[in-house]
Amino acid sequence: MILKINNKDSFIKNFLSPVSRLITSATLDIGDDFVSTLAHNNSNIFLKAECKVEWEDNNDNIICLPDTNKLIKILSCLDEESIELNITNNCINYNNGKGNRFKYHLFDDSLQTNTPFDFDKINTLELDTNFTFTKESNNSMLKALPFVTETSKAYLFTEDDRVFVELGDKKLQNTDTYTTVISDKLHGEPLSYELILDVELFRLISTLNYDSAEIYINSKFKMLLLKLSIDNCKLTFVSTSYKN
Repeated sequence: MILKINNKDSFIKNFLSPVSRLITSATLDIGDDFVSTLAHNNSNIFLKAECKVEWEDNNDNIICLPDTNKLIKILSCLDEESIELNITNNCINYNNGKGNRFKYHLFDDSLQTNTPFDFDKINTLELDTNFTFTKESNNSMLKALPFVTETSKAYLFTEDDRVFVELGDKKLQNTDTYTTVISDKLHGEPLSYELILDVELFRLISTLNYDSAEIYINSKFKMLLLKLSIDNCKLTFVSTSYKN
């Protein structure tokens, strides 16, 4: 069974790397023209990552990576941009026919990882609020993190059709805070509450090469969806609000 990846660098940077920052072991679901996986970091950040590939097999398959970072490192050693991986029951084999080859062993399917979040239910949710979030805004916000050294929280709220984020921790006394506008145009309903997010979500996407992301909010469950399309990969991050 051959998995053909036409853009190796994109596969690494926009698919495997975001997943590896949330989990070590990953279960890949391979269909006719895609590979996808779900990741959860035992906090409140969930990720569904998808990437277009070519798969020479008539059946869907699941493979379990024991160490995602290890696969990233060996793929980064390859000079070829278009590669073909030969997948058997227990390993991934590569041979470019010129003396460069590797074997990467897989976990048994019985050890596949699962996320407690059902991404299929996203399409049934009512998304009350949305806005565009640029990488420039994200980078500008993250520059303030050394000032608010105690914080791991980002408080998202709306005022006058604009979207703000305050970095800080309101459960602690006498902590420094920083507030900035992250979007000048709000679509849908303004928020009547603060959405309290893990700042790690914004750190994670800062490593990706994108111009803008689309953010959607479901007010009933106080849930944020952040969607990115980069080259032939799609990333959907979901984060639920911390309690006050």
